[in-house]
Amino acid sequence: MLAVEIILDIVLVGVCLAAAVTDLRWHKIADWLTLPALGAGLVVRFAAYGLQGMLDLGLVSALLGAGFCFVVFGLFAIWGKGMGAGDVKLITAVGALAGFQHSLTCVMSSAICGGVLGLALLVIRSKLLGSTGGVLRATFVTRVGDVDRVTLPYGLPIALGVLWATLIKYGLLGGI
Repeated sequence: MLAVEIILDIVLVGVCLAAAVTDLRWHKIADWLTLPALGAGLVVRFAAYGLQGMLDLGLVSALLGAGFCFVVFGLFAIWGKGMGAGDVKLITAVGALAGFQHSLTCVMSSAICGGVLGLALLVIRSKLLGSTGGVLRATFVTRVGDVDRVTLPYGLPIALGVLWATLIKYGLLGGI
């Protein structure tokens, strides 16, 4: 494994964990976190590897990874299925930092984590809506008009999925 790849993966996981914290706390993923990460992924991959092809490590791989992630999550945002612009910008930065090949695993594992967490929230939905306070209610219940809705800040599944995919990449965890 090349030193540049290790550094990019450390930045990738760090950015995703920071985004998960801000998304859980304030239901926002800040541009000051995602946009520099996107730029860093493109610049570092170009500086370190040049234009190398789709499955290699260079700028083309970063652009394809970012584009793939943007399209997949962007469609959910356009269709209004719970993705916000911050989630889309975060996963686009993931694609640029990870490169095309690793971004495929990141998207797949993030989707699996989102599905599992979504099912868990469905199971405990009545308890969340019935409670009057607490950390779980503050994190997963959002008031929309006169109605409380259980929501899943998607920065968390993205961070868990990226962490899972990165552990798989280094052989520290079983694959999907």
